[in-house]
Amino acid sequence: MTKAKVTAVPTRMDGYVNLINRWGTAQDSSEAYRFQPEQAVTDRELTTLYTDNGLFTKIIDAPAEEALKHGIDLGLNNPDVEGFVRRSLEALDWDEKAAAAIKWSRLYGGSMIVMLIDDGRGLDEPLNWKNIRSIDELYVFERPIVWPDYGSFYQTDFAGRKKRRGLQLMKPEFYSVSSIYGSFRVYESRCLIFRNGVLPESVSNEDYRFWGSPEYIRIKRALQDAVTAHRNGPKLLEKSIQAIYKMKGLASLLATEAGEAQALKRLQLIDMARNILNTIAIDSEGEEYDFKTFQLTGVVDIINSTCNMLSALTNIPQTVLFGRSPAGENATGESDMENWYSFVERIQKLSLKPNLHALPDVLFTVGVSSGKIENVPDYELKFNPLWSLSDAEQSAAKKTVADTAYVKAQTAKMYVDMQALDPSEVRSALAKDETFEVEDILDDLSEDELFEEQQSSDTFLPGVNQDAFDAPDTNKGVGVLVIRGGKILVGLRSDDGTFCGPGGHIKDGELPERAAIRETQEEFRITPTELIYISDLETSGAGFSPSTVFLCTEYEGRAQTDGVEMQFAQFMEPAQITALADAGVAYPPFAESVKILLEKLTSDTDRSIMESGKIVLDGGPGSGNHGHEGIPGQVGGSAPSDGSASETTVSSATGANKFAAGSSPRNLDAHWEGSSRAHSHKEEYPDFSKEQYAERALELIQKPVAGNVFGYKTANGEICRYDEETNDYVKGHPDKGIKTMFKPRNGKQYYEGRKSAEGEEDE
Repeated sequence: MTKAKVTAVPTRMDGYVNLINRWGTAQDSSEAYRFQPEQAVTDRELTTLYTDNGLFTKIIDAPAEEALKHGIDLGLNNPDVEGFVRRSLEALDWDEKAAAAIKWSRLYGGSMIVMLIDDGRGLDEPLNWKNIRSIDELYVFERPIVWPDYGSFYQTDFAGRKKRRGLQLMKPEFYSVSSIYGSFRVYESRCLIFRNGVLPESVSNEDYRFWGSPEYIRIKRALQDAVTAHRNGPKLLEKSIQAIYKMKGLASLLATEAGEAQALKRLQLIDMARNILNTIAIDSEGEEYDFKTFQLTGVVDIINSTCNMLSALTNIPQTVLFGRSPAGENATGESDMENWYSFVERIQKLSLKPNLHALPDVLFTVGVSSGKIENVPDYELKFNPLWSLSDAEQSAAKKTVADTAYVKAQTAKMYVDMQALDPSEVRSALAKDETFEVEDILDDLSEDELFEEQQSSDTFLPGVNQDAFDAPDTNKGVGVLVIRGGKILVGLRSDDGTFCGPGGHIKDGELPERAAIRETQEEFRITPTELIYISDLETSGAGFSPSTVFLCTEYEGRAQTDGVEMQFAQFMEPAQITALADAGVAYPPFAESVKILLEKLTSDTDRSIMESGKIVLDGGPGSGNHGHEGIPGQVGGSAPSDGSASETTVSSATGANKFAAGSSPRNLDAHWEGSSRAHSHKEEYPDFSKEQYAERALELIQKPVAGNVFGYKTANGEICRYDEETNDYVKGHPDKGIKTMFKPRNGKQYYEGRKSAEGEEDE
């Protein structure tokens, strides 16, 4: 006989089991716990709890009152309409009625406000929006006396149900109210519905299915525990001290009927003496009287834990619910209040907001029909912030605003000092809005202001192409003679120990003047604000590259060497530099540049001007731009015969150079052809060449103010002219050349606006 082979089938266990302590088995006592639904709470019990239990009343009322305390904002921006809405809501006692509706929805699970609207129809008829004349009253009814008409609950008549508030599908069309003041049937468009949350369709209690669950069902156990813990606390305190009376032969005495009475009489006598004289008298041989004290350790912790649980379930912080400070180390209550306001905002969103989209529609329709407002306005419903700042917080907020304004003012001053902004622009921005942003001014520049920014970007560090710092060197160089008080800036070169001013190689793709700015910034930590072409050094001896020399009399910052290429920054007299050159300790290209500069000073008078910090170069043949296209013209002129300094004027061979004088050499090209910052004006002057455009600008800025030519002068000395006949607007500076010329789109209106914003002196 052959035995059948038995194959063991593995058993799969999805949970941990411990047979020793029966954990996870059928005998595990913890597995016996099952969640059972609480016995249904009657509406009468809910009413009794609300009227008799002060803590429960506070749980129901506090969120409702907080949700309405700070009011609403419809964003109307019309005082008359806002006043109409405010008066209408006050006449209807909206705050009181809405608070009651939220309270009853939290207490019973739902509530309803019926609007008594005069539209020529009955309560059980749809609201006639075209015939609304007034809204007379709001009545609040709680869920126990309101029954939805479930016969119309699943209404799918799209044409008949599309109302001003949208399609009301899956909602009852009628509600029946059975109040002690009477019973009636009301159409849904006349009702404002308040629900305490949303429940699934499979909820066991059909009374709550449409409305929501009463708040008490969720917090019943926690409320009982909190109330019981607080009530038992005083009782435990009474029993914390127990009196002990010892009597010799007490057991034998109590064995007799008379002995029990005798023992009770003795105890009463001792208590009476203790209450009257606060002392007791006992037999020293046969009696003993003592007290035993019981410790109440853990009672406070139990009370705190019940309070914490109730606070967690109700979403009401203990500071609001119990009027006590939060317990625990480093507890401030800020997070509790934040959660509390989030909870109130949820009530506003789910209960108030849907109804507040219906009521204002009715009010605005009433206002239009009564002539109190012109039309139904567009509005956006918002609730005012729940958090109100304390006096200390308001002071801190104001200080923060003041600090921010100070920083903005400092930033604006920096831009003004850099000449990237004009003071008139800052004043104009402040006139429009006390809280201005400097970036907004920069982004909202008018056309000629964009050219000012173009000039600044060409002469200041922010405008220097930062990629040029890492670009390869060319075989050409640049030098800068920085003048202050008639002295020339020099430093000691680290590599060969000779004295030299700012200078170095031009980077690949870099303009000479940009290289001059970069080298001056790198070696002496200053930024030239004006560069004047001096000369080209074609050859300066073996081993030196040809270079372009510029003069700088205005700069930003304090001169100091970088400590790497240059050391020991100082300003020297020209004679000292000449002596250093003769001694062979001055860098040859730098010494030759100084020599050329001194040769261009034609008289002792010019030397005195140099000593005052102003440079006037010879306007003769030696002062041209030497064939460098786009190199700015230089300041020129001659000294008057009386030896006083003459007013500096723009002097160059052509109007094109005058257009670009004192700014970027590409200033004219930027205006004529256009650039990333400047608009092209080539199309505005189709009959002009670039040179003729520059000559026209020079001609106009020199015209006197008369007839069709208008003009003014700005605070910083800039001249502005506007030719109304040709619609040409020009702006420039006597010392720096012309900044821009263009045809403004608004003509004379544009000129008047610019004059109003920046004009300081009529001409």
